[in-house]
Amino acid sequence: MLRILIPVLLMLPVLANAKTICVFSLIGAQGELWELMTDYRIAATGWGEEIELRPFTNERVAAEDLKAGLCDGLMMTGIKARQFVPFSGSIDSIGGLHNYDSLRVMIELAAHPQLAPSMRNGAWETAGILPLGAAYIFLKDRRITGVEDLAGKRMAVFDSDRAQVLMCERISVIPELSDVSNFSNKFNNNVVDLIAAPATAYMALELYRGVGAHGMVVKLPVAQLTMQLVVNHDKFDDAFLNQSRRFLADHYDDAMRIVHAAEDEMLFVYPPPDKDRSHHEQMKNESRTFLIESGVYHEDAMRWLKKARCKVSPERSECSNGQPW
Repeated sequence: MLRILIPVLLMLPVLANAKTICVFSLIGAQGELWELMTDYRIAATGWGEEIELRPFTNERVAAEDLKAGLCDGLMMTGIKARQFVPFSGSIDSIGGLHNYDSLRVMIELAAHPQLAPSMRNGAWETAGILPLGAAYIFLKDRRITGVEDLAGKRMAVFDSDRAQVLMCERISVIPELSDVSNFSNKFNNNVVDLIAAPATAYMALELYRGVGAHGMVVKLPVAQLTMQLVVNHDKFDDAFLNQSRRFLADHYDDAMRIVHAAEDEMLFVYPPPDKDRSHHEQMKNESRTFLIESGVYHEDAMRWLKKARCKVSPERSECSNGQPW
């Protein structure tokens, strides 16, 4: 009996000292994100930390557990992360990044030790970022062809994202306060007329039911969405946090393979008319400026996002206009 107990007792200090990383995923402890975080847990042992993973299917509850100290870190959406670390949470801004190449550049910048101070906000620090994919507009009625047609329509918006609420007010859309766990049901059950979501939600949340035979997906990204690992800074040393950011940045291509596969599965995807493209770009730029001035987006993050856009597409007119963002 003693020979059996000794190995167990030797393990107890390790388990007691393990850090708890909570992982938000609508499908729980399965799928690609969970597998990646399992690889992260294994890698973390080489960085000097024992990690215990804890799955959550409700992001609101997970965020409250992080605040309460029941999680030492949480992998969450970038929109939710904004309340913890405004700099990294602003990466998911409207029109902040115009394509996946600029998103890759920004994630690489965020993983560089030079930007480590920007990744911290009080007790919280962003310990890595993954791409979630572009946010597209899903409509129940494809006869909607312009912003002016949206007046009076209902849109599911995340109650934790002030940007979405302000934008609805700006274009006379009625905001229906929702969260990640119920916005798709509201779209599929005709409670709202439109939503913004990444392609990875199309099959997982059965958004094709809401689109139906008369709706459409507008092939014009309004934002680049991310998943972000936010941790309690005091629970991890700087070397660990730098390695964590590097690990997740190195898995950009793995995450993007999932995004591209999901985008290939979407039906009824239509680009806006060519004549409207410049108008849409102008509207996104004006919206982003409005939200910066409203205090929603982090100003320094906006400067770095512009650097990322201009590194990828130096021909953009904004790259020589002398404006900070």
